Amino acid sequence: MKAVSPRLTCYGGVGEIGGNKFLLEDKGSKVLLDFGAGFADGSEYFDTGISPRAVNGAGDLFEFGLLPELPGLYSEKALQNTEVRYAEPDVDAVVLSHYHWDHTGRIGYLDPKIPVYCGETASLIHAAYSESSSSPLDDHVIRKFRTGDRFRIGPMEFVPVHVDHSIPGAYGFVVHTSGGTMAYTGDFRFHGPAGSMTRDFIDAARREKPRLLLTEGTRVQSGDQKANMSESAVMEEATKLVKQSRALVFSTFRGNDVDRINTFHRAAKAAGRRLVVSMKIAILLEKLKPDRRLGVPRVGRDVDVYVRRKKSGRLDDSDYYPWERPFLGRGVSAADVRKKQGEVFLHLEAWNFPELVDIRPERGGTYIHAATEAYNEEGEKEDAVIRNWIEHVGFRYTQLHASGHAPMSEVGELVTGIAPSVVVPIHTEHPRLFKAFKGGKWKLTPPKKGVPLQI
Repeated sequence: MKAVSPRLTCYGGVGEIGGNKFLLEDKGSKVLLDFGAGFADGSEYFDTGISPRAVNGAGDLFEFGLLPELPGLYSEKALQNTEVRYAEPDVDAVVLSHYHWDHTGRIGYLDPKIPVYCGETASLIHAAYSESSSSPLDDHVIRKFRTGDRFRIGPMEFVPVHVDHSIPGAYGFVVHTSGGTMAYTGDFRFHGPAGSMTRDFIDAARREKPRLLLTEGTRVQSGDQKANMSESAVMEEATKLVKQSRALVFSTFRGNDVDRINTFHRAAKAAGRRLVVSMKIAILLEKLKPDRRLGVPRVGRDVDVYVRRKKSGRLDDSDYYPWERPFLGRGVSAADVRKKQGEVFLHLEAWNFPELVDIRPERGGTYIHAATEAYNEEGEKEDAVIRNWIEHVGFRYTQLHASGHAPMSEVGELVTGIAPSVVVPIHTEHPRLFKAFKGGKWKLTPPKKGVPLQI
């Protein structure tokens, strides 16, 4: 294989939120930094009613440029109905920053011979998803790391350093190549319960004097008026709302946001209630028990599990998947919630709102929308449907959310704190706005999709 001087090519995350797919090459070795799906991936052609065909492998995504047509990258199954011929892997590994869909979502198309490096906590989240449904990491060899570790892939040395984000096990990386050092932030914030971890990353990256910084900028935008609510503020406000209500309180939030699970468990406990979570959250909590630093609530002891009717509606074992059955004997049904409306704080994802028909909540309760505001037209449509349900049951609608991403000013704080020579803005719709950050002599280099950048 012909040696290639160190270079970085962005195949996603370019002028868009999410979709991180970055190829790092050095002396013939190749590593993917994340391989995710963009939030707006192909939204001009696909939506909830029109999806890429599984039977066509990666073909429908190739058609619209949603995956790079690179040899030695994809599995035989992914290429079975495409014009791209299968070849043995030409990529040595995927290095994963964290377990969010916009960073993992396309790994399932990759050749399973390509190993995936991820944090130990991310591997536990993968195990929970793999058991309850499926995971993009299924079939790949998993190689785990924690902060303080170093690992080599070819001539490249990776130094993972934790960052705070809205999912545990999130990392940034300092990468030493044969041509110099670069840093990749993954996704980060300062205002979460572990905001100091992001400062640890800044300190670690600054010490290594990286030439190039690859950084997310989700909230880099002009005129951003969104309040930068912290998770502690969410807990304070949620506790007030739960205490004030004598009727049912329920909420929608991302099921792998462990900070939010901990927050609402504490809010429920402070109000003399029990948090009731879905079976998918329950199995995640069970898998995360070994990581004591997360301090997750114990299923059955601290939180209860909501069991919805399936198939026959009789709550028989035969109606449920093997992973669900252990929760049946200790679960809470719609009838139980109906009887104890003032004693529970219920987690209910939007797609499970029809459970409200069975619960039949008394009017005057409280709904907490603990997720980000609608991002696009499809999100606005879903938000309108949610509001219709809340109006139908006669509940009060409240928005409470701590973003998983730093606001623009704090992105600037990270950039100036690390002080690289070159800044490459990704995971942002407004890369040119990085020019507003002062305090350094760095060069702004917005990437172009598929065009290599020299390190």
